[in-house]
Amino acid sequence: MKAFGFAAILSSVGLMAACTVTSGEGDTSGDGGSGASGTTTSSATTGEGGSGGEGGGDGGGGTGGANVCAEETGDACFECCSTEHPDEAEALSKLQAWYCGCVEDAPCAADCDTDDATSDVCVDGGVNVAVDNSACDICMAQAADECFLAAEAACAEADDCKALMTCGNDCE
Repeated sequence: MKAFGFAAILSSVGLMAACTVTSGEGDTSGDGGSGASGTTTSSATTGEGGSGGEGGGDGGGGTGGANVCAEETGDACFECCSTEHPDEAEALSKLQAWYCGCVEDAPCAADCDTDDATSDVCVDGGVNVAVDNSACDICMAQAADECFLAAEAACAEADDCKALMTCGNDCE
């Protein structure tokens, strides 16, 4: 995966606190068609049954499905992965806020970790992305690459985030 691919996408939308897509799971099930029975009995006629239909199609990038985003390139691919995996994209945005603004010596700690509850992104052991803190958002958009690498590495290991990174691995 291209380093920092998600960093630019997620930073540009300001921590992605509100995401409109509600599901990233593809449907891999499909009922095969059914044919007539082998022998049809009516008046005095017997005949051959039809053949079964085709099974269901590929999943939509969800568990077990094909990665629909792999057809895209560059930022469009990362945007597609973020759309296909909205919960994971939100988890990554929280990890980015954590590593860029909340951990000790984070490059944006002065802007993100405030004493004001209405703008404090860093809360007891976590991240509050629901606050409006434009200074933090701006700083994170310009932050050092190390915090984005740390967030992406943590995402790749987290059960609630790794599907996004797996999708992004196919981006060119």
